[in-house]
Amino acid sequence: MEEGWLSASELLTAWRQIVGGSGAHCSLRIGDVEAAVAAHEAILTMDFVRRHYPWIDNYYGLRLPDPRARERLVAALRQADFLGVLIQPEWYFRPLAEMVVSYYEIRPEKRFYAFENLYVSRQRLFYESFCDTPVLLVGGKATRWKEVLERRYGWRGIVGCVYHWNWAELDQAIAAMDRVPYRMALVSAGMAGKILAAYAKATGHVGIDLGSGADACIQADADGTYAWDWPKQPVYNWLTGEHHKPRPDGI
Repeated sequence: MEEGWLSASELLTAWRQIVGGSGAHCSLRIGDVEAAVAAHEAILTMDFVRRHYPWIDNYYGLRLPDPRARERLVAALRQADFLGVLIQPEWYFRPLAEMVVSYYEIRPEKRFYAFENLYVSRQRLFYESFCDTPVLLVGGKATRWKEVLERRYGWRGIVGCVYHWNWAELDQAIAAMDRVPYRMALVSAGMAGKILAAYAKATGHVGIDLGSGADACIQADADGTYAWDWPKQPVYNWLTGEHHKPRPDGI
């Protein structure tokens, strides 16, 4: 971990304190998809993007170039109080993310490794801390996630689920969030999830981009165990796995 960055335990401690207060907050992460969307036609030319990213014609309904999507994502990242960044040295991971942070003058209060969200979701204290919090679950797996949290972990405070899977439905998801009284939104919705978590902050709530933490919770349950006892790593669908990584021979 980088010096001064929050560890998983420190991140969870901070979230507990923030949720227990009354202020607004969001924790977001920049992955390779977010870096590419934020960088296209600004830091990276579209010719370069086309040669390196095979998913640009359909990433959950998003097609690049899309200046409006770039603007909305950057606006969300600028709302981040805590920002997760990948540390892998390949150009499309940390180097491009750092260029995005610098180019758009994104200034979070704290940073953390972008997979600390996964490590947090595998701590018993996470499930004990928020079991009575008014929580809104956001993402394509929200309904299943709710069932697991309530049955296995005894969560009693979940106030609703907002389904989001396709980019075209982003504004519908935002409208749905407005209809639910919640304190904390736990979001697992890919790139759009950054915008949704930031929207939670903008409307006075706490928005946490938990990402693959939802997968760990659900898949551990499918294997009949708790997240903190689960020996495996989450399996992602193809769009969040090897198939969307930049082509190494694209230069």
